Amino acid sequence: MRRPAAILIPAAVVLLCLPFAVSCRPKPRVPGWVQAAPTDSVAAFSGEAAWMLTHKEVQSLISRDPMVERALDLFLQKAHINPRTETGRVTFHVIGMPQQGEQDLRKGLEHVLIQLNQFADPTALVAALAESFPQEGSLRLQGRDWPLHVILDLETQGTKAHIRAASDEKGQIWIGSLEALQRMAAKDSLASQPDAALAAEWISARAPFQGYLQPEALLSGLRRNLEGSFIKDLPQGVNALFWSITPPTGKDQAIRFELALAGSAEGINQVSPWLQRLVAAANAVQAAPGAAPQLMQEKHRVGLRCALTPEQLKLVMEKLGQPGFSLTLPARTPKA
Repeated sequence: MRRPAAILIPAAVVLLCLPFAVSCRPKPRVPGWVQAAPTDSVAAFSGEAAWMLTHKEVQSLISRDPMVERALDLFLQKAHINPRTETGRVTFHVIGMPQQGEQDLRKGLEHVLIQLNQFADPTALVAALAESFPQEGSLRLQGRDWPLHVILDLETQGTKAHIRAASDEKGQIWIGSLEALQRMAAKDSLASQPDAALAAEWISARAPFQGYLQPEALLSGLRRNLEGSFIKDLPQGVNALFWSITPPTGKDQAIRFELALAGSAEGINQVSPWLQRLVAAANAVQAAPGAAPQLMQEKHRVGLRCALTPEQLKLVMEKLGQPGFSLTLPARTPKA
């Protein structure tokens, strides 16, 4: 029996055309982790620290890269951070691209930067970094020189890795290879990229789980990893894709999902059929609860907001090239 097309875009969608004048547009308000994210981040996964650092499925994903796992565990242990009570955010950035022929991030933190921000007491976090790890050299961030701290040095398969940590004036901690940190410091932030800022503005800054993809860079470097995803079918000119997930506050409620894409006017004008395919694929799994999805479109960006079941979310994330996101999301406690 065919399921009702509860969330198909063409008939049920609420279309909001927002013809704001570019000259009057204020500076985009983007999530905190995006404001300082490295500009050459080609993909990112950001989540609440208490959940990211304790959930067994996230830990399983991290353990696929022993260097990343070891560096993060060592930092948390020596800095006396309790993952179960921490209120901050942890973000994993894929920066640069693996060499041709590499099917995963085999070189560990050469291609991954870990960002810790929005912690309850950033001053204490930076103090713990200084007290727990020896200083070696400095890193220039936001026009100032900040001390670099040695997390670990190791050699695997003839490759030496110098894993360091640095903080900035906002109390954010960055952990990665010395090369990755220096590359990040030499460039502007992701928020300085117009398309990234436009797309990021259309996801909820408070959503517990957020992510980013740079479609063109992923397609040029990790095409084999995207087989079966819809990313490879995006029209040319789509330069930034952000998503966010907000788990329900009750057992019978749906998951709130947001998707925003930005790029050239030509690329955005051709995105609608791609969005229709994405939503139709989700609808084929299970009828969506709640109201019809909302589609928002401007000249250089398009956004989708909808309610998804866990099964639909799993499929949608797979179609976005995030096959590891078959995670059991925690229920949210409504705020007073």
